[in-house]
Amino acid sequence: MRLPEKASAHANDVDPRENETTEIIDLASRTSYPAVANRNRRSDAVGLMAGIAFVALLGTATLWGLSASKVDNEQAAAQAAATPAPTTPAQDAALAAAAEPQQVIAVDAGQGYVPQADPAPAAVFAAQPVTYGETVSSPAANPYASPTLVFDGGTAPAAAAALAAAAAGATDAPVAPVPGAGSAGDFAARVGGMGGGTAVARQDINPATTVTQGTMIPAILETAINTDVPGFVRAVVSQDVRSFDGSRVLVPRSSRLVGQYQSGLQAGQRRAYVIWQRVIRPDGVTVNLQSPATAFDGTAGIEGQVNSHFFSRFGSAMLLSVIGGLTTLASGGAGIIMGGGQSAANTALQQDGQRPPTVRVRMGEPIRVYTARDLDFGQAPAVR
Repeated sequence: MRLPEKASAHANDVDPRENETTEIIDLASRTSYPAVANRNRRSDAVGLMAGIAFVALLGTATLWGLSASKVDNEQAAAQAAATPAPTTPAQDAALAAAAEPQQVIAVDAGQGYVPQADPAPAAVFAAQPVTYGETVSSPAANPYASPTLVFDGGTAPAAAAALAAAAAGATDAPVAPVPGAGSAGDFAARVGGMGGGTAVARQDINPATTVTQGTMIPAILETAINTDVPGFVRAVVSQDVRSFDGSRVLVPRSSRLVGQYQSGLQAGQRRAYVIWQRVIRPDGVTVNLQSPATAFDGTAGIEGQVNSHFFSRFGSAMLLSVIGGLTTLASGGAGIIMGGGQSAANTALQQDGQRPPTVRVRMGEPIRVYTARDLDFGQAPAVR
């Protein structure tokens, strides 16, 4: 592609408007404006009038609907007031007796006028009287009603506790706390009670071959934890675990821990709960742990990142509540009951609000295992 050669003459700096007539300049100025700048007042006025007429028609239809419903309600109330209430046969007889005129008996002039006494008014019964042998139609019982059982257990727990204490005597059996005495008493009852008789000391373990209850086993997570669904978890022991007297290594480092974690956490729970089921030594020796996992500082559970799912739990309910509020404002307070949005919001809140939080623990998190039982390695070979 070749560019045109440059002209050797000087540039034309003359304004063309100086050499053209006024009509050409006027036409050029008119066509320079875009088409949208041209005004068409007639079409704009027609569109505006059509919009006003549509809004007025819509308002008239709404007002007519509200007025018609109000008139229907007033007519129904007037009909209900004009309809007489149903009466029983006994009440009809009493009204007829009250409406009868008094009877006057003519007597001789010598005896004088003796008016007859008025009859006693008839009794008004709440229900129609029934003679003996007649079948009485009683209201049908509710088939969905549950039977009610009333039980007075105010003194039963105290009496049971007193009998248990008398039977225990001076034995090792702890005194069971009174049920319902509080969460602390219930917890003590679950773990074995408090106090009781005299405790007898005895030697049940071999300190040289036993990892006693309460020993902390340090470990490192090899798999991550996500509590959306339950699953298994694995860890590796990071330090040697010695016997109670410290003379032998019973659980060497690099031993493997296998456990399980739960899902379906409660609202506000921020830790994953893990139960370690067994430990496997490098030489193949295994032992059942059944012990919980703790954080490295000893607190129960393993702390991780918590996702409370706030918007997925309450987002739909909030959106439906906002839509319901805007609909109520748009109605202008005309008395129309719009409960559909609120009921939908309540349903969404009940369905989505039960979602539990999710705890995620990363791989490589340092943890500890709280030994919940004595581990006896007396029959296992020594660690080399």
